[in-house]
Amino acid sequence: MKILSRYILKEHIAPFLFAFFTITFLLIIDYVPRITDHVIDKDLSLWVALELLGLNLAWMLALSVPMSVLVATLMAFGRLTSDFEINAIKTSGINMLKVIFPLLVAGLIGTFLMIQFMDKVLPDLNKKARVLWGDISAMRPTLVFRSGVFISDIPGYLVLIDKIDHRTSRVEGVRITETTDNKKPRIVVAEYGYLKMTDNNKNMQFTLYNGEVHSLDTEEPDNYRKVNFEQQLINVAGTGSELRRSDTEYRTDREMAIDEMKERVASASGQIGPFRENIQSTFGGRMDYLFADSFVFARSDTISDSAAFYTVRTNASNMARNMERSRQQIIAQQRTIDRYSIEIHKKYVIPSAIIAFILIGAPLGTISRRKGMGVAIAFSIILFIIYWAFLIGGEDLADRGVVSPFWAMWSANFLLGGVGIYLLYIVVSERPILGYFRKVN
Repeated sequence: MKILSRYILKEHIAPFLFAFFTITFLLIIDYVPRITDHVIDKDLSLWVALELLGLNLAWMLALSVPMSVLVATLMAFGRLTSDFEINAIKTSGINMLKVIFPLLVAGLIGTFLMIQFMDKVLPDLNKKARVLWGDISAMRPTLVFRSGVFISDIPGYLVLIDKIDHRTSRVEGVRITETTDNKKPRIVVAEYGYLKMTDNNKNMQFTLYNGEVHSLDTEEPDNYRKVNFEQQLINVAGTGSELRRSDTEYRTDREMAIDEMKERVASASGQIGPFRENIQSTFGGRMDYLFADSFVFARSDTISDSAAFYTVRTNASNMARNMERSRQQIIAQQRTIDRYSIEIHKKYVIPSAIIAFILIGAPLGTISRRKGMGVAIAFSIILFIIYWAFLIGGEDLADRGVVSPFWAMWSANFLLGGVGIYLLYIVVSERPILGYFRKVN
């Protein structure tokens, strides 16, 4: 039996590795265009681009591993069935459950390791990826001066150069508009000059000759001034395109470990109780006050009907506003609970998909009686669509409060796992499924 178990597991290694690298490659290819724009626009170094890709590789692995298990299971059992090895195993008196058992044990080990990865490793890598992406987005685009083209990438400046010599950095026909103060713009026009970068390429300096400075005032046009100059230095700060690293203690829900999110859930749950008590005490206290046998107005024993009505209406309005504020707070805290609960369940659900995919992949591969990548991919695509539709749709419904986070996240695993158990029962008992075995035999 140990030999058979090793053989079954060995049959899954090659298709798993093939599917794993293929699916991961496809996810990388889909992500690369987002990085390419920054590489070209902001002259991002290759190492920084690879670092960003490596950090985002973590969530890709979290998705590709369960998918690869499904493809490998379908391919392995499809080949074993098509080559009549499953029939040989059955005729030897070995139950199909014993054939699948070592695969389920390996799946449980893989599920445990994936849970640890998503709890201990993935949150930190997600945080580093988000921070690095923010730093890259904050970089200024690399300034490329071209003759006769407006340069608008410098905050507060608009630059136009008629002619530029990139070898000598000589510029001709320079027009620089300062828009730092929109009410008082300043326009510098020069016949020629020279351009150089200063402070380790962080700032830019124009040395201009034979020009004019026009100072405008949009609120008081009479304050217009014009100054001629023979030589003028114009310093433009903040033109560097280097990457400035930053760090932050803030974490989103996808950047937290399970224990951290459980603390947030417990904190939000603890805050709901006082608000509910406030609603109950406010409503109950007002009702007791209004319907008490000794109900009187404190200001006077003799009060007009209109004044009494106004007092009651004011009290009711204040009570309603107070209760509404408490209700909104309860809703906000419940949304917080749902949001973090979804992420907590997700850290268990996605790794547990390995077991669900084994349960449905093994009997499907056996029933299909086809080997090869084509059939495995066809079945896998259908199951992937069903699984992610349930997962994404469930998350959306849970965010809206329509269903609980537990059922929203686990329904996909329960569905595929349940169908897999039924198909496994069909394979083990060799009962017909929609007349399939009758037609084949």
